[in-house]
Amino acid sequence: MQRRRPIRVLGTSALVVSVFLAGCAPGLAANPRFATDSGAQPQGQPETTKAPEGPPPIEPPKNDLSWRDCTSRISSDASVPPIAGVKFDCATYDAELDPIKGATGTISIGVVRATTDQTPADAGPLVMTTGSDLPTSMQLPVWLTQSGVNVLKTRPVVAVDRRGIGMSGALDCRDLYERNAMLDQAQFQPGDDPVANLGEITQAATTSCTDTIAPGDSAYDNSHAAEDIERLRSTWDVPTLALYGIGNGAQVALAYAGSHPNKVARLVLDSPLPLGIAAEAAMEQRVKGEQSALDAWAAQCVAINCPLGADPKAAVTAVLDQVRGYNSNDGSVATVADAIATALAYPRGDRVAATNRLASAVAGARSGDWSAMNTLVTDAEAVRGTDGQFVNSCSDSLNRPTPDRVRELVVAWEKIYPQFGRVGALDLVKCLNWPSGAVPEEPTNLKTPVLLLGGQHDPIVGNEGVAAVAATVINAGAANKRVMWQGIGHGAAIYSPCALTPMTGYLDSGKLPETDTFCPA
Repeated sequence: MQRRRPIRVLGTSALVVSVFLAGCAPGLAANPRFATDSGAQPQGQPETTKAPEGPPPIEPPKNDLSWRDCTSRISSDASVPPIAGVKFDCATYDAELDPIKGATGTISIGVVRATTDQTPADAGPLVMTTGSDLPTSMQLPVWLTQSGVNVLKTRPVVAVDRRGIGMSGALDCRDLYERNAMLDQAQFQPGDDPVANLGEITQAATTSCTDTIAPGDSAYDNSHAAEDIERLRSTWDVPTLALYGIGNGAQVALAYAGSHPNKVARLVLDSPLPLGIAAEAAMEQRVKGEQSALDAWAAQCVAINCPLGADPKAAVTAVLDQVRGYNSNDGSVATVADAIATALAYPRGDRVAATNRLASAVAGARSGDWSAMNTLVTDAEAVRGTDGQFVNSCSDSLNRPTPDRVRELVVAWEKIYPQFGRVGALDLVKCLNWPSGAVPEEPTNLKTPVLLLGGQHDPIVGNEGVAAVAATVINAGAANKRVMWQGIGHGAAIYSPCALTPMTGYLDSGKLPETDTFCPA
């Protein structure tokens, strides 16, 4: 048996996800209807042209990018088989390094366009972003392996990678020791103060990365990501954009609506978080989501008679206990916990296959065979542990706790959230030394109605963000409707055909569904 060593080379494999789910049911009440008294109209008056109602149309680019076929590369990077009839084209465009604070220079932004032979040539595109959660260029083909391909019947989808991530010039700013020690949360460092140990490593990593991206060390936050999307709009020379943001990408899309409210034709916010959420609150929502997803997965595991018997959660706890301590040779608590959370967030195969895949990895690790679990660890590191994600996520991290507060959370959260609490609390340390950022401008006077989607068991953002963002949308003067999916995973419309149906209707018509919708797992 080959055992994992504490220091590893970061994996390059990509995580493939696909879950086929179906069925949805409307919930809550339809919008109330108001009676009107139109009265008699004046006779003989000249006819006037009535302004079109609803949001503006989604227009095709007037000045398109220089696209090149990259179908094989995109499918390979996402580890998905070729999708029948789907073509991927890649392009880049230059965005200003810091149009907000005025730092000179440009930065390359990578984009991927998906089309089929059925996609109308004159249709305006849907712009998709997953922000810093994972490369959008990786999630796009995964989405299209499921019912997401139906979107291409009416319009192309263009995925935009955040600065320093995926196709947008992936950053390389930490050395191997810093990267691995941060992934392991300094578990293998001597001493009994993990916050201090991890803090020393993240301080060095912060210095390395801010030096690498200077003079743009303050140009990797949500606000600048929104301006990169604005540069795409101006390059295309279209008046408005249709935006689909997932997770952190929903924050980017909301920030765009804040800085450019009159340039939004459609706004779909899937699994969102508020723009001004504090780092501690965001992390606790994530940890709650991880625990909720683990509970739901364990129930499914028992229901399908998975390899872990009657108590799958106990098996997960046992595996985490195996890797505690300085002398663990099978990995760290943080890497194993993150691998499990990532497998829950981005499941592979249908629901039964995804449940059994994780169960088999846990069962193997308990018996001493770590091969399957090590694959999950490598996948998770490749998808969520890159230098670009470190830089972007820390740039977005607001109102961070002090080291002493983190020490309190390490103790408190481990009791409340036994499988993920300690790891989540220590994860707050990675951004403590990063330069402080500012809250993006929230939207005001937003005329475009907004579709909000969320998942009940989301291991990346939890399930509390939809309600908070709905309040932001209402305060901006826009209508909204909600689509809530009861399944396990990050991105309701990614994994639930039921959630995708109201989304495609909204994109095509500009009209929100008449009611909120609940989609079963």
